[in-house]
Amino acid sequence: MHSELKPFTPSRAHPFDFGAAGHLWQRAAFGGSFDAITETAARSPREAVAALVDGPGDDPEERGLDSIWEAVLGGGDADGLRAWLIARQARCAHQVREKIALFWHSHFATSLLKVRKVDWMARQYRLFLRHGLGTFETLLRAVTRDPAMIRWLDNETNAKGHANENYGRELLELFTLGDGNYTEKDIKEASRAFTGWHILNDRYHFSKTLHDAGVKTVLGKTGPFGGDDVIRIALDQEACGRFLATKLLRFFVTPKPDAEVAASLGKEMRRNGYHLSATLKLLFGSRYFFDRKNRGGMIKSPIEYVVGAARAFQVKLDGGAAVPALRHMGQDLLAPPNVAGWPGHNEWINTASWLARVNGIRNLVTSPSVSLTQAGRALLGDRVPQTEIDRLQKSGASKRDLAHALLALPEAHMS
Repeated sequence: MHSELKPFTPSRAHPFDFGAAGHLWQRAAFGGSFDAITETAARSPREAVAALVDGPGDDPEERGLDSIWEAVLGGGDADGLRAWLIARQARCAHQVREKIALFWHSHFATSLLKVRKVDWMARQYRLFLRHGLGTFETLLRAVTRDPAMIRWLDNETNAKGHANENYGRELLELFTLGDGNYTEKDIKEASRAFTGWHILNDRYHFSKTLHDAGVKTVLGKTGPFGGDDVIRIALDQEACGRFLATKLLRFFVTPKPDAEVAASLGKEMRRNGYHLSATLKLLFGSRYFFDRKNRGGMIKSPIEYVVGAARAFQVKLDGGAAVPALRHMGQDLLAPPNVAGWPGHNEWINTASWLARVNGIRNLVTSPSVSLTQAGRALLGDRVPQTEIDRLQKSGASKRDLAHALLALPEAHMS
């Protein structure tokens, strides 16, 4: 294992303090309240990471949101579903599960604009919530059978003698191996393995008569492969671990991860059977994650910015109001820009999106229930511009205006 992936050991020079605990909350989750971060800082790094990744045993907020799930699903309203998902991100205690679901939504980027069935998109997102911290193999098999994905990548038209290569291509390029680790022949042969993987009555249906059961050669292996065989073969590749590890590092740690660290994390993923919970515990507890050079240097996505602000100010976020605001900021749930998902980091900020962020947050964080100092610490950790906060507090502005001014600071858009 690469030395940077070994456990972070606090020292006098690099303590596990409020700033480090806040960094953990900002990156592994969407952000925490002052009290939650203070409680985390009182634990050891290992205990703190395990508590976040494993989540609580019971959560009344989650039970309340789950109780209206059938109504959300039956309503057929896309923005209603988006509001429900945002409410989960803002209120549910198991934030790591919500954060990894958002990661998978971009990794398996599927858009309602083509799928055109809200209930299918809802069920797909539930897969990310249900399997997002389990094994990647289980999740990948479920997503491959998911009606939204089947329609999104045209596998409905994939039949023996007329193979559609869209899913086979994206499986290798975007979901498992990355560009350069397969050939065009691999795509063609893999696509044959998924012939007959169709939809019937809104569910996955395997059509034996439309499936090509012939011998195929994929990534150096030969046999009468079906889709699950191709998934297994792809997961066996060293490139798969490295590819997934690189994407996780870019999402949670740094936009430019060290290649050797990524390769080492990929090997650990393959060793533990691509178990995401174990992988995230390793990553979030590592020296690399807590290295000061990897703190405060990533631009928050609109969802991270909005949900993190609500949590820092302990505001009950209005999911319905957040939907159009996030859309203006450049992140519309259920509608990633293309099959590669949201590019992230620098792409989140331009002149228009900056104004949309600063203007939109004012209407979402309306009744802060904590002090500016506590909210500032929760938002910024050890990056608090104390002189700026002192100036704001002396200005005589209303609590809402003070909150807005804090959230407009450049530091508030970084994690």
